[in-house]
Amino acid sequence: MSEAISSDLAEQIRSQCGENVFLCYQCQKCSSGCPVAEHFDLAPNQFMRAIQLGWKETVLKSSTLWLCAMCETCAVRCPHDINITKIMDVLKIMAQKEGLSSPLPAAVLFNQAAMRGIGLFGRMYEAGLMGEIYLRQLLSGTLNFPQLVKRDLPLALQMIKKGKLKLLPSLGKPAIPVKTAEKREGIAYYPGCSLHGTSSEYNTSVKAVLSRLNVTLVEPQNWSCCGSTPAHSTDRYLSLLLPMKDLLLMGKAGFDSITTPCPSCFIRLRTAQKESGEHDIKEKLLTSLGEFPSPDIKVDHLLQTITERIGFNKVAQKVVRSLKGMKLVCYYGCIITRPPKITAVQDHEYPTGMDRLMKTLGATPLNWSYKTRCCGATLSISQPAIALTLTKRILQDAKNVGADAVVVACPLCHINLDARQRQICEELGEAFNLPIVYFTQLMGLAFGMSAGELGLDKHFIDTGSIVSKIN
Repeated sequence: MSEAISSDLAEQIRSQCGENVFLCYQCQKCSSGCPVAEHFDLAPNQFMRAIQLGWKETVLKSSTLWLCAMCETCAVRCPHDINITKIMDVLKIMAQKEGLSSPLPAAVLFNQAAMRGIGLFGRMYEAGLMGEIYLRQLLSGTLNFPQLVKRDLPLALQMIKKGKLKLLPSLGKPAIPVKTAEKREGIAYYPGCSLHGTSSEYNTSVKAVLSRLNVTLVEPQNWSCCGSTPAHSTDRYLSLLLPMKDLLLMGKAGFDSITTPCPSCFIRLRTAQKESGEHDIKEKLLTSLGEFPSPDIKVDHLLQTITERIGFNKVAQKVVRSLKGMKLVCYYGCIITRPPKITAVQDHEYPTGMDRLMKTLGATPLNWSYKTRCCGATLSISQPAIALTLTKRILQDAKNVGADAVVVACPLCHINLDARQRQICEELGEAFNLPIVYFTQLMGLAFGMSAGELGLDKHFIDTGSIVSKIN
């Protein structure tokens, strides 16, 4: 059935997020850059045209809406600076409020289960999240038993064995002080949920390296989850309230600088700082919080903290064991650098900070084509086949340029590239055996620390080749 042409949908979007869809003139740069476009029913530019025409039913029932990996590529490359990912959020929330069934129910289920866990425990409960998803899929008759038995359960058991998956939840319910403490030395450390779970080795290496650099990190008690993707895909108010609570908590504790190793936490904290003062949401947030955190609090991703705040010279002074002879590719992922209006990264399309850091340690960073290409992010849970395809391309390019390892700065990138690598070999017929290491782990090795101190024994792909090359 054909749909009538109307501007109503465009006006709804503009009133809720400020984006003007009529600025789109179909240049198709969004579709050309989108890593998932081949799997969409509507390419991003077609999706935008449908919105312009007011085809609400077509848009809200499109698989494109739920397959979007939120990598921000489209938003960055749009010549009219249209934030398509923000428009996607508005439409997802609209579809859920109107009770429309999604063509990809697993994506909706993931968001709902994640937010339920955050509501109960204050943090993402990874084991409980997966348990709820499997149970609800079982009850609805949509559970993929072969995937569960052959892939997911063995992976979960390995994670438990390696101490990367906790059976009990971590609790985070911030009690915000009434009075602001005196300014404190050091940097507030916001690890994010995964660093207390599936990416615990990242947390271990961060603390070890920053201690060696004589930087005081202070992790505030009872911090809560930033909400990550599930929050901004289901409730704009919660997506701002959750990180604002943490900003207020750390500001009240006397810190004016915050660092986080998780790109998702980084982007949510900075987005909250930018958008919480907007007129349509400001009063509601202020009622819930009582007051806003200081706008002068500086939030950085850990990579920025090390390369810009601490500096390469100080890092070089701590190197006692050069990484000379090691050839690496630096994988930044999606949102450490994008969108630049939030991250303030100038070279967001081809960043160089991590490369320069690796060169400071003595390694040789290689040029390659996938520095900021999306690994599939949370599609690895809702649409694993797509995530495996995207991840394979990243690994393939790293192998083609002759890399000894891939260096990452994101917990989710590490999970997809490391833990799923054997699955890629078995299902897509290509073996890589390519170590995936956090940049902090390589820093620790160069500083003279042992593999055990840095959690390198927790990886799925053996890192012995990296350690032996240094020794």
